[in-house]
Amino acid sequence: MTKTNDKILLLFDEHEMTVDTIRLQDCRKSTFLIGGYRSKGKNQLQWIQEKGNNKPFELYNVRSNKAREGWVDVNNPKILKPNVLVLYNIENKNEYFTYKIVFDRICSQEEMEQMGYPSPNGSYVIYKLKQKININAIDVETFIDRYKSTYNNWIKGKPIYIKGSDIIKLLADIPKPNHSRSNSKSTNQNELPSIEEVIEMQKPRNQFSSDSYTSIDLFSGCGGLTKGFSMAGVRSIFACDIDENCEKTFTRNFPETPFLCKDITTMTKEEVDTMTGGVVPDIIIGGPPCQGFSLANKRRNTIKDDPRNKLFYGFVKFINWYSPKAFVMENVKGLLSMQNGEVIKTIVEEFTNAGEYGYNVAYKVLVASDYGVPQNRERVILIGYRKDLNIQPQHPEPYDLDHLVTVDEAISDLPQIGAGQGTEVQEYPKEPQNEYQRQMRANSTYVLNHVAMKHTPRLIARFEAIKPGQDLLDVWETHGALKRGAPGEKSTIKFHQNNKRLFGDRPAPTIAASFQSNFIHPHLNRNFTAREGARLQSFPDDFVFEGMRTKMSWEKGLSQYQQIGNAVPVLMAKAIGECIYHTLNHTKYEN
Repeated sequence: MTKTNDKILLLFDEHEMTVDTIRLQDCRKSTFLIGGYRSKGKNQLQWIQEKGNNKPFELYNVRSNKAREGWVDVNNPKILKPNVLVLYNIENKNEYFTYKIVFDRICSQEEMEQMGYPSPNGSYVIYKLKQKININAIDVETFIDRYKSTYNNWIKGKPIYIKGSDIIKLLADIPKPNHSRSNSKSTNQNELPSIEEVIEMQKPRNQFSSDSYTSIDLFSGCGGLTKGFSMAGVRSIFACDIDENCEKTFTRNFPETPFLCKDITTMTKEEVDTMTGGVVPDIIIGGPPCQGFSLANKRRNTIKDDPRNKLFYGFVKFINWYSPKAFVMENVKGLLSMQNGEVIKTIVEEFTNAGEYGYNVAYKVLVASDYGVPQNRERVILIGYRKDLNIQPQHPEPYDLDHLVTVDEAISDLPQIGAGQGTEVQEYPKEPQNEYQRQMRANSTYVLNHVAMKHTPRLIARFEAIKPGQDLLDVWETHGALKRGAPGEKSTIKFHQNNKRLFGDRPAPTIAASFQSNFIHPHLNRNFTAREGARLQSFPDDFVFEGMRTKMSWEKGLSQYQQIGNAVPVLMAKAIGECIYHTLNHTKYEN
């Protein structure tokens, strides 16, 4: 690397990319750079986002002497000092990324060559991308359409420099979907409170008695088990997970619970005790991944030494530390068949000998729909009680239901928005139509996390052709997926579980982390929203999900959809929590 290029790199600090969510309304004074990249021909996005020895950071560059048939005046302070980059796909404006900009400067053609830019022509203004962010309420396609009709300097692909306040003005009167019903409210959308005001208004008030049982929640995810146990009267005193977006969601919904975002295998008892004040938990709950067990042989030392099983042994480590009265471990049904049953036998044996006294352990496959959840999700639940308590484990009996809750019963009261529609805060278009909806809305006045994914016309046409119970394979000849890079050819890769339209009059199948692409709404031509997925997982509407709604493969952290799909259904967790509570009290468990 030459001295010239060394000089450039000294101007930039190394950093770790994180993701924050920012409201467009809070960016009024910011200067935006709206820049495009081409997804066809030159791979411009790869250049922008890649890193290397000569370019150890992400950057966006604009020709300083000419930019797509329009001169860029480098003396214009807006051009040299923007705060935010909105980077959109010129061929598909619904695909875009947003970044904070940390620094800019002019680089010569020679300097661009040294950083690996292909075929530079003249000098460039380069912008270092400091931090990837999410900006709520920005619609790039609508913005560009309105910019073209309002300003006389539009040239396709030319970067736009504009104040946030001007973006807000252009987008101010975007038509909102019509949710009117004969019994619905008619409040103007602009009069609705902000999302932060709604969250404060609807903040869950978790009430616990002074002698309530306490729990430590391991591998907590966004908090499905925690929410269910809290509804059963169990107070969480500590939770942990390694995912940063799960931490954001968990702490938003359980602000009183200390949370440690860290690898469980590196945690020490001292640091946990510091966060709990030395309180010994009554119950330890969680769902550790058990990938390594599927390939392990029957020899115990091999199982223990497999690094993929260290997460499970991290769970056991906590039981050895605290010897709680009880524990609950949740996992996939397939755990029971691994190694012809040897894996579950090993796990039970580990728990039987854990802690100071050992545990009486039992496991059973529970079906979520048996406990009022509108979903036929199956999970194996291990329950253990400390041997000195002389309690034999029991699982909650299925509820005495007159029928299973269906998808329509779960979501029909939510705004019926189309693809790409929805806002951060919405009103309910109708009163609750059944007991399940009343339960979900008990502490809610407004709907959050209900923004529909944008779909291309081709994808919407595919959805229109898929009938309830059908999926992509049923319409493959006409609407099958195309090969990447060869839009005239059908892909040879077929996934049976993709784009399945659910029956409205039945419970949903398992809502997994990939449900954003697996399933289609029973009646609308789009995938489910995060809030609809949360309803199918029995999260009440006052439970708010943080982090990006969806994610690209290279982004860190779990999206809202992934957090929801990975969670334990709340009402099933509540049934388990109530069963534990009453068993510890030696009282009869009744649902």
